[in-house]
Amino acid sequence: MICPKCKANCPEGSTFCSQCGKKLTAVKERKKKSRGNKQGAVYFRKDRNCWEVQIVVGWKPSEKKEGRINSIKKTYSGYPTKKEALAALNKILNGETPKVSVSLLDDVFKAWKEFYKSRVTPKTLEGYELAYNHFSDLRYRRIASISAADLQKCMDDCEKGKRTHQLMKVTARLIWAYALDNNIVQKDVTANLYIGKHETTHREPLTPEDIKLIKDAIGSIKYSEYIYCMCYLGFRPGEFLEIKKNQVMTKLINKEAVYYITEGRKTEAGKDRIVVVPQQILPYIKERLAVKGTEYLFPMYRYRIHTDEFIGFSQMKTQYFNDFIFKPIMDQLGIEGKVPYSARHTYSDKLKHAAGDERDKAALMGHTSYDFTRKQYQSSPIEDLKVVTDSIK
Repeated sequence: MICPKCKANCPEGSTFCSQCGKKLTAVKERKKKSRGNKQGAVYFRKDRNCWEVQIVVGWKPSEKKEGRINSIKKTYSGYPTKKEALAALNKILNGETPKVSVSLLDDVFKAWKEFYKSRVTPKTLEGYELAYNHFSDLRYRRIASISAADLQKCMDDCEKGKRTHQLMKVTARLIWAYALDNNIVQKDVTANLYIGKHETTHREPLTPEDIKLIKDAIGSIKYSEYIYCMCYLGFRPGEFLEIKKNQVMTKLINKEAVYYITEGRKTEAGKDRIVVVPQQILPYIKERLAVKGTEYLFPMYRYRIHTDEFIGFSQMKTQYFNDFIFKPIMDQLGIEGKVPYSARHTYSDKLKHAAGDERDKAALMGHTSYDFTRKQYQSSPIEDLKVVTDSIK
C-alpha cells in the first residue's frame, strides 16, 4: 500500500502510515452501472412514494452557457414497485409506449380535472381546486393506499367553514368515482366522510362608520374603491370580480343617462339580472370604464416581482381578493370581524331602508324570495329599480 502523502511503502491493511502518520483508507471499487448511457434511469421518489422512469428524448442548446447542450428528459411517474418501473423502461427502449401509471392522487386529480372541465363552469372548477388544496398532505400518495381515515384527517385539520368541508367531500367523491370508472382503485372510501358540526356564521354588514373609513381610503390605499363599490352593488364577491366592461350599459330616462350592470348569466334570480348603479359610486364606475388594457371592470393590477414596474392586468381570483386585498385593507383600517360577503349584507341593509317595491329589491339582490324572481327573466323595469337605488343612503 502506497501512502498518498509521502509515497512510502506501507504494509497491506495498515491504518496509518508509519512514516508520516497519515490515515490510510482503502480505495473503494467504483460501483458498476446497472445500465449504460442512453439506457434510461429508474429511481425512487421519496416525496411521491413511488418509482419513476426517466429517459433522454433529445438535446437543446444551454441557455446559461454558450456552446453547451443540455438533455431533454421525459419522466414517467407513479409506479408502485421497481419491477413495474423496469418493465416500463424496457418497453420504452423497445419502441413501445408504456402504460403510464396515474396511481398518485395528484395525477388522478389532474386527469379527472381534464375530463370534467367541459361539464362545469370555470368558477365551479375553481371551487373544486380550492377544496382539493386542503388534501395537500396526500398529493403524492398512491390513491389506492389512501384510506377514509386519511381523508377524514385532512377534513378535520381544515379550519375553514361548513361550505368548504362540504366542497371537500364532494371533490373527494368525484375523484374516487373517476378512479373507480378507470379501474385505478377497487373501492370508494369517500362515502362516509364526516363534514362535522359547524356553527351558523352570521356575516355582519359593514357599518356606516366602516364605509366612511373605506371611502376616505380611496386614493391612498389601493383597491379601496373596489370594496366601496361592492357595498353599493350587492354582487357576491365572485360575481363582482367577474364583471366585464361590456356588461355596463346606459339607458336614457327623463333625459338622464342611467348606468346599470347586467350579470349576463343564469342565476337563482333568473337570466340577465340587472343592477342599477347608485349615484354614490357612479364616479368610480366611470373611472373604471376609462381604464385601458383590460376587459374587466375590477381587474388585478400586475407588477414585475420585487419591483413597481406595471406589466398589465388579469382577472382577480376570489381567493386572492379575500386573502391579499380585503383582509389587509380591513386590518389597515382597523375594521374587525368583516369578510368580503359583508359588503353584500351591507347592500341588503341599505335596500331595507330604501324606497320602492319589495319585489324590486329582491331582484336587485338576486334572491329567490319572491315568486316573480323565479321566472326565467327579470321582469322589473330599470325605471322601477332606479327608484330603489336613488333612495339608497
